[in-house]
Amino acid sequence: MTEKTKIDFSKHWFWSSVYQSRGVYGQMFLASIFINFMGLMSVFYIMTVYDKVMPNSAYSSLIALTVGMGVVIIFDFIIKLLRSYFVDIAGSTLEKNVNDRLFNKISNHDHSFITKKSGIIHTVREFEGVRDFFTSASMVAFIDLPFMFIFIGVIAMIAGPLAIVPILIVPLVLGVAAISQPLLKKYSKENLVKQSSKMNTLVELVNNVETVRTVAGGEKLQSKWNETIEDQSKTAMSARSIMNFAVTFAQTSLQISQTGIVCYGVVLVGALDITSGALIACVILSGRILSPLVQAGTLLTRLNSALAAFKKVDELMQTTSKDEATKDNLAIKIRSGDIKVSDLGYQVEDSEIIKNISFDINDGEKVGIVGNLGCGKTTLLRTIIGYYESTKGIINIDGYDIKNLPSSALRENIGYVPQTTQLFSGTIYDNIVAGFPGVEEDDVIQACDLVNAHKFIGSLPGGYNYEIYDNGVNLSGGQRQSIALARCLLRKPKIMVLDEPTSSMDSNAEKMIINNLFNLDYNPTILISTHKLSYLLNVDKVALIVDGRLQNFGHPSQIIKVNNDD
Repeated sequence: MTEKTKIDFSKHWFWSSVYQSRGVYGQMFLASIFINFMGLMSVFYIMTVYDKVMPNSAYSSLIALTVGMGVVIIFDFIIKLLRSYFVDIAGSTLEKNVNDRLFNKISNHDHSFITKKSGIIHTVREFEGVRDFFTSASMVAFIDLPFMFIFIGVIAMIAGPLAIVPILIVPLVLGVAAISQPLLKKYSKENLVKQSSKMNTLVELVNNVETVRTVAGGEKLQSKWNETIEDQSKTAMSARSIMNFAVTFAQTSLQISQTGIVCYGVVLVGALDITSGALIACVILSGRILSPLVQAGTLLTRLNSALAAFKKVDELMQTTSKDEATKDNLAIKIRSGDIKVSDLGYQVEDSEIIKNISFDINDGEKVGIVGNLGCGKTTLLRTIIGYYESTKGIINIDGYDIKNLPSSALRENIGYVPQTTQLFSGTIYDNIVAGFPGVEEDDVIQACDLVNAHKFIGSLPGGYNYEIYDNGVNLSGGQRQSIALARCLLRKPKIMVLDEPTSSMDSNAEKMIINNLFNLDYNPTILISTHKLSYLLNVDKVALIVDGRLQNFGHPSQIIKVNNDD
């Protein structure tokens, strides 16, 4: 292997992880050598007993040989345990490295890329089969495959022409396995597509279960579900039929091999060309020759299924995400909340969601984003924070093009509260801190006080240790929004982007929170999307969005006057 090949190999997201465990795989291979060598010892033991001990009633030799064989069996047991341990070590290392890279790659990609990858979660789950192949008995079986040629050589050594039987059988088994692989590969790909479609239908049902149970849609989804189940069953049945044929052929070949060896061996024994002990040893060795091939038929099927998933995941892993493209950018320091939007557009396929939007927001200004339902307010905010990547125009944050800013810099300096509150499983405290480094308890309490959350949190069982599950179904909508607002305030961001942040709160709580947000000591820039006119009394400017376009941008009194005139 050349140096260039080594470098390329070590850089690949998956093979580099396998390469890091090369020492463990080497130990597995070494252990397999010893295990197969121990297997040969048992064969020679049986042959010696039949040929030498029994005819001469040499019981002292039998005891000595048996004691020696007992030592071999003990060492065989220990080495097999060690090989299993090496498999576990390789699996642990590979799982940690690969899953860490998968998570980072998915979390670093922009929204548009992930949504284009249908069934990405299902594909990643199916990819576990690749990991299992490299970290289970599968790998051990393939390591054992080369030893079947050594065993054929041993048969030739002790029984001469008797080796012709496995020599004829092995190519047949390998040939059938080779012929079945293209078909298995084809059906594995189809099965992965069908499984992904089935999981997408299930996700659609879970996401719309309220509508299904209270309005309609159940029959449609059930019909779609049954259709995907039927298609998957047909594909899986075809794959299993081919696999069963290959495995059954290998098993039958093993029986044919043993029968052939016995039949031909009896002739050779009668001709005094071999001994009866050699015949018995060859029968045992024939089983060790073909056993890996029997296992390999099943394992190759699993490998084909896993490789089909691997190709899809590899497509994801080989693309460069925004975070990877900007991770080495230098001199990134956002010092103010200045925002400049120039000719901004965002398009999904042929549909323009927002178009030709331009405005300037100075550091510390409070700007309200208003407009009719579906006008593009949320899309505009998601584009400004970098969650959506604009298809046209420029967004500048403190003089930096947002496309040049790493996500870490945006998270540190932009606090965001989405329209649909999203909470993690865990405690309230964990949800507010959200993994931010250097956060102290006083910071959490201060943020919660500002959004009127400290009081209700203190009344819950366990207080800040109260467990949240299923995105906060055990909390009210207003409580969830308060936690999301506290999380937003925790870092004292230079820019706050709020999308209907108090829509689930009562008017008194809402008024107090908005007043606190608009009068923070460090005076951040605030963009707030709302349908409530009361917010407009506190903002410096209002952006009116109509059908994805910026209709008006200016002081609230000017916007209200223009709209009244219209």
